[in-house]
Amino acid sequence: MPLALSLATPADLPNLARAQYAAFHPNDTLHVLIYPSPDRVPESTFEKTVERQTNAWKDNVTWVKVTDDETGTVIAGAKWIFWPESGGWAEEEGKRWPESFGVDAVKEMRREEERAANGMPDGTPGTKNVGKGVDDLAYVAWIMEEFMGRRRKRNQGPAALLDICYVHPDWQGKGAGKLLVQWGTEKADELGLRTFVEASYSGRPLYEKFGFVVGEHVLLEGGNVKEEWRGYGQIGYYWMERPEREAKALKD
Repeated sequence: MPLALSLATPADLPNLARAQYAAFHPNDTLHVLIYPSPDRVPESTFEKTVERQTNAWKDNVTWVKVTDDETGTVIAGAKWIFWPESGGWAEEEGKRWPESFGVDAVKEMRREEERAANGMPDGTPGTKNVGKGVDDLAYVAWIMEEFMGRRRKRNQGPAALLDICYVHPDWQGKGAGKLLVQWGTEKADELGLRTFVEASYSGRPLYEKFGFVVGEHVLLEGGNVKEEWRGYGQIGYYWMERPEREAKALKD
């Protein structure tokens, strides 16, 4: 099965979105909070995801895709964000991520008026693992503030971020993820940048192969904050960094 890596264009976003939901939905709890949808993802959800990714595609964003050459299917994708030292990004210091993430920000992110149009009336859980937590905007705001707060604090100065990386389940274990991570880390080496990623438990071994080290094992347990959130389950991931010094050593 020959796999081909290439730079993506905005025209690829619809196919990338389908691979994204196939990889994460409905079992990845964090993804469901950020991208709520019924278990059978409707076309309107794909369209809104493409709209969101299009609006966030700035000059320092690169999407990379992997295609199965035999079928022409886009089977994997990654969004890399680079802030090179010479790129004029210094003026963005403190502005890369929201200063805070409250309920109003969640409403804008999730566009509740379209959730109803997508067949998700209030009280309908979007995943078996999170339950009604996906409909509790205060809970989602707390999760997002914890997530973005780490980016706000740690991702400053010249840096690179692997914002999202996924492989369609039918093609996992074929090397597509390796191609996506290798492309971005080599680019970071060229620019002399330290690199960050929020890694899932299953993704951690791949990132470690490319020099990422765990900076924090993040465990978000809503029940430790509010009693009414106790039934929402636990969200866990690894904050990982590939230090600049290690990137330079690998390059040499």
